[in-house]
Amino acid sequence: MRIYVLDGDPEALARTAGLLGSYPYVKLVGSSSDPSVGLNEAIRLAPDVLFVDTHLGSLSGLAASDRLKRELPRLHVVYVTESREYAVEAFEQGAFDYLIKPLLRERLERTLGRMKLFCGGSFSGNGKLDLPDISHLRQDGGNDGCGQC
Repeated sequence: MRIYVLDGDPEALARTAGLLGSYPYVKLVGSSSDPSVGLNEAIRLAPDVLFVDTHLGSLSGLAASDRLKRELPRLHVVYVTESREYAVEAFEQGAFDYLIKPLLRERLERTLGRMKLFCGGSFSGNGKLDLPDISHLRQDGGNDGCGQC
């Protein structure tokens, strides 16, 4: 699973990146504390998952993730923030999860485990999912899956 981290707080960014880097199935493709740099890098790198704070200084994390989802429609967004204030809005935008700082390993493991389980396929590294072929499970043999997890 290819992950990009965007957090305006360099210490929190380092903690999140460090925790994510300890999982063998996670590839941290990039990180930034600067929203404009982070947006450009994330678009270029096309991660599967974006971990983002709601407060990025000049730009809100909600606006940043909204912009990235327009460019990368299959991007999964996990908010990592100090406040519950934007949780409803984040989930209305389709957030995969909303984590409260300080980020705890146990909580992160639940999120990553749900992501692996929910997505049911391996991440391809191009912002898309490689889903298993399940056409054999349908009586008519067709495969009308949406192609997203």
